[in-house]
Amino acid sequence: MTHLKPGPGPSHLAIFASDKVSVLGVNHHTASVGVVIVKPECFGFMWWDGSEEYRINGTAAERSVLYAQGKQDGFHAAGGARRTGGIVVRRDHLVAALAALRGVGPEDVHLDPSALKLTDAVATDYRRDFSVLMRAAAGAGPPLASGARDTDLSDAFFGLLLDAYLFATPENTRQARREAPERIVRKAEERFFEAEAGPISLADICAAAGVSQSSLYRAFHSVCGEAPLAYFQKRRLTDARRYLVATEAARGAVRNAALSVGFTEMGRFSVEYRRLFGESPSATLRDVSPRNRPKGL
Repeated sequence: MTHLKPGPGPSHLAIFASDKVSVLGVNHHTASVGVVIVKPECFGFMWWDGSEEYRINGTAAERSVLYAQGKQDGFHAAGGARRTGGIVVRRDHLVAALAALRGVGPEDVHLDPSALKLTDAVATDYRRDFSVLMRAAAGAGPPLASGARDTDLSDAFFGLLLDAYLFATPENTRQARREAPERIVRKAEERFFEAEAGPISLADICAAAGVSQSSLYRAFHSVCGEAPLAYFQKRRLTDARRYLVATEAARGAVRNAALSVGFTEMGRFSVEYRRLFGESPSATLRDVSPRNRPKGL
């Protein structure tokens, strides 16, 4: 960073780094030029907020735009007093995530845009969420908004970036960001039903709901009080219990119940079943199957 006018240095410099993301937040008190060089295997995005003129890679910057490095090797940013923030991720990770969310192959994702235009509301939300996460990284606040405490900070930063990237594209408007949590959960449930007891991943669910992983987590914690995959596992276990309750006690009934909801490892099925219901599957079959059910029930 090079100062252009007399004045104090940055009032605050915050860095968060993991094997998934590198994040930088700076408050600048005076006019300066900052240079950030990004490794070839990575891709970066930055935003700014301030009342004075600001230029990124020679272009007059707007507060409602998230700037990508495009085909550059990084950023040259010049301006007066401002706040700036940047997130750098691995190219292959970003491409894979965007491909999964859009339901396309990685070869169909091109990270060339130099600027991602956001609505004023989405840009404001982005800067706010970025600041919340940086405070959490410094130990000064919760890692995420209510209902998503189990989400790792790396995933939260990555999800924030995916949200902004997707909302800036034609197929994902601001309406997607403000879609009701219950509607997001409903779309995810429809994908769960389509799987018909087959395997299902977070990428599958995100693509079906049309949201990023962080948005999916927030919706599920808001509506269900559970993370998505944990919720669906408990749903399958509940379906297995219904199967056992309606089935005559017979050899192979427990195995059939497990297979009917997608569990192929009997040991894991029994452990998870007991953890949720406080009894083994065979106990459920023995105590509440039709043959042993009290008359009148």
